[in-house]
Amino acid sequence: MQQLSGIDTTFLNIESNTCPMHVGGLVLLQPPPGQTPEQSFRVIFDLVESRLDHIPPMRRRLLMTPLDIDHPFWIEDPDFDLVHHIRRRALPSPGGRAELDALVCELAATRLDRNLPLWELHVVEGLEGGRIAVITKMHHAAIDGVSGAEILTTLLDLTPETATLPPPDKPWRPDDMPSLTRRLFATAKSLSRRPGDSFRLIKSTMPVLASLGREAIERGKLILQGESTRSVIGLAPRTRFNRQITARRSYAHGGFPLATIKTIRKAFGVTLNDVVLAVCADALRGYLDERGELPRHSLIAGVPMSTRPEDQKGTGGNHVTFLRTALHTDEPDAVIRLGKISGDMAAAKEKMRALPASLMGDWAKVPSPALMARAARLYENFGIQSFHAPAFNVVISNVPGPPVPLYFAGLKVLANYPVSIPFHGVGFNITLMSYCDSIDYGLTADHDTVPDIGHFADLMRAAMERLSQAAAAA
Repeated sequence: MQQLSGIDTTFLNIESNTCPMHVGGLVLLQPPPGQTPEQSFRVIFDLVESRLDHIPPMRRRLLMTPLDIDHPFWIEDPDFDLVHHIRRRALPSPGGRAELDALVCELAATRLDRNLPLWELHVVEGLEGGRIAVITKMHHAAIDGVSGAEILTTLLDLTPETATLPPPDKPWRPDDMPSLTRRLFATAKSLSRRPGDSFRLIKSTMPVLASLGREAIERGKLILQGESTRSVIGLAPRTRFNRQITARRSYAHGGFPLATIKTIRKAFGVTLNDVVLAVCADALRGYLDERGELPRHSLIAGVPMSTRPEDQKGTGGNHVTFLRTALHTDEPDAVIRLGKISGDMAAAKEKMRALPASLMGDWAKVPSPALMARAARLYENFGIQSFHAPAFNVVISNVPGPPVPLYFAGLKVLANYPVSIPFHGVGFNITLMSYCDSIDYGLTADHDTVPDIGHFADLMRAAMERLSQAAAAA
């Protein structure tokens, strides 16, 4: 048995029918000439089956502790059956982008069965041009963006010929279902360490709190003096993205040439991630301005940052923290906005490096799962998110992906569009992943929050074109 971390357990506790907590992707594939949809499904099924030994999270299921007083455990599922996880689907005619996005919305809004390992893979046929799509779903308690990319890489090959991987060091063995006595003993052992862990956590947190206190005093002085600085970021303004959401989803996908983003990066001396944030900021500014809803103060983005150490690669789970950065949507000039975003991100990263990498995860271990789940239900049922100022307005995540062409069971991977999670108070998620010579993006939102999400994708393309023209002029 392997106990979940505090952050992993949090993703279980905050899940509800309105807010399923799985992430995934929309992978477009081109079958080889003459291959039927039935054959494509079969080779994909066989490939996944042959590589299960190399992807431990895919055969683990949850085991809850008595009364949910401690974090649950992963066990190797003694009843694992791949048939429950890989499913065949077909798009209605004409099998275009609209029909595909509608299916993504349907699957994104449906929770995973907790009696099984928390993942699904839907092989979709009926697309225009004879293509195949694979829509993946995996619970955020099992993976973050980086570990999800690692799993996908394990399933893919560099050539159309399917490689035979060497057997793992230890063959997979299912666990026996632990008895109640064993679960009680494991829970008691874990809880007995809690007081000492809490004391050490408080001790390590005190310097951080002192630093934050000094920063708050300095911020107050700057505000009283009427000064502003890039490193001073307060609470985010309220927008249409910061509300109680519904179970309906809206989704759009697309991509940008990586060469264009690199040209902009070189022209203005910023990072690739800075360019991505600037494009999203421009689109967000335009989207709200069209509706007369643009706040006077800048929107704030929550940017996930991996804290996964080298020795934890391939283990699944979450090793992530959030940076908060201003998007400077109050700045009308796109180039000036890019420079400000770059400065903010550099300052935020420097500040984050000064904090213990595991601090957020360590604090997530403190409350019991039952208490966290109850607090999440109260937050949802009373609509508290509609009244308090949000910590950030949107989530923007940029995950590095493979730079070379890949194949899935002999089918060429054309693109990989992320599918992510909107949540109460943060109803819009923009996730990007690089692949070959492009950066593919997936826009996932609450339907009532962003009903015309395809138009937002148009605004992103227009924003990229503006920065590209400015880079050419520079």
